Amino acid sequence: MLGAFLSPTPAPTTAAGSASPTPIPSVSVSPGATDDPIVSIEGVGKALREACGTDASITCRTVYNVTHSDYLASGAEVFLGTPIKILLILMIALMVRSLLHRFIRRATGRAASGRSSGPLRGLRSNTLLGAFGDPTVLIERRRQRAATVGSLLRSVTSIFIFGLAFLTILGELGINLAPIVASAGVLGIAVGFGAQNLVRDFLSGMFMLLEDQYGVGDVIDVGPISGTVEAVSLRMTRLRDVEGTVWYVRNGEITRVGNKSQQWARTVLDVPLDYDTEVTEAKRLLRRAADELWQDDEWSALILDEPEVWGMETMTADGYTLRIAIKTQPLKQWDVARELRERVRAVLSAAGIALGTVQRSEVVVVDDDDEEGAAAEEDETSSNDGSTDSSGRGGGDLPAPRIDPPLPSSSTSGGGQAGAGAGAGAGAGAGAGPGPGTGAGGPR
Repeated sequence: MLGAFLSPTPAPTTAAGSASPTPIPSVSVSPGATDDPIVSIEGVGKALREACGTDASITCRTVYNVTHSDYLASGAEVFLGTPIKILLILMIALMVRSLLHRFIRRATGRAASGRSSGPLRGLRSNTLLGAFGDPTVLIERRRQRAATVGSLLRSVTSIFIFGLAFLTILGELGINLAPIVASAGVLGIAVGFGAQNLVRDFLSGMFMLLEDQYGVGDVIDVGPISGTVEAVSLRMTRLRDVEGTVWYVRNGEITRVGNKSQQWARTVLDVPLDYDTEVTEAKRLLRRAADELWQDDEWSALILDEPEVWGMETMTADGYTLRIAIKTQPLKQWDVARELRERVRAVLSAAGIALGTVQRSEVVVVDDDDEEGAAAEEDETSSNDGSTDSSGRGGGDLPAPRIDPPLPSSSTSGGGQAGAGAGAGAGAGAGAGPGPGTGAGGPR
């Protein structure tokens, strides 16, 4: 059977017995045969490029293949293709922004609750918790710091993402980005010079928050102002001093910060005593008062180390001072100092020791034989006070200087040789030459 199919079909024979040739079908090619799809692929591609450009979008190609119209394809590219691209760019930007913001919120939320181990967590959590006692203050500090840092990070990511999306959209619209980028650079330089104080405030606030230099509840000293921190932002810090005044300090103006509530504090108390009080006995009494405070159950939790009596701190002509130092929890040094003063006073009073008045005194020794030198010194002092002229001679029209307390005329010393300045302690003399001078307190 297979051979029958493969055997050639015998050619038809003529009457003479010879095979006649097989007729070849004729194909007539009409003049429009070049429009056949197989032949006109290059023409279709050229028309598509003319309608949609070399980089034809899916929208333009689809419309052209359906309608074979250049106008409809180009119109679809303008009214459908470009808006769809812009919409896709915006959707992608929003999705990326949403993911980043979600990650930032989770990180700042963990930091606010104290569960974060990264740089957003405070550096002094345990110390501050022991200092504040009430954990709500520490929680508020963490919450505000985390909220501020989170707001900064969200703002930076939003500006970066939407800026990149804006430039991409401009590129899709066929706008040359080189002049725009150059203009933006010039504008950024101008804004940087014009708002450099604002930029400095924001940068200082950002580094201050990241380094955790201070926070809500800390007592800080920023130069002429000191007080408790109530709020911290990127631009400014709000303080309240001991009198209740609220101060707003720009972060860029803060060149130094003294934090009085970081890790630990120290109570330093100077006790003035007279020379009649024995130093060894006084140190023993002060040590007893400090130890009783340290061993008190109410105050022992606030004192971190054994109290120390450092000894004699100052010494003057009127007396001396002994210094006591106690290491305490931060922000508790003032409470410990008040209680320590009361206990020191009670111990000294029980021992019959009175507190001294330590003042700075100057003792001037004048030789009795050198009256002219003493008169010259008094004359210079009087000229500084404006009671005599620069030559030291008393003017008759000048008023007598006011001396407190007034001394009796009998206490004046010095003869008329010293002129106006010879009436020591009695006023300006009226004599102007040798001989007995007439002082303000009466004639000699």
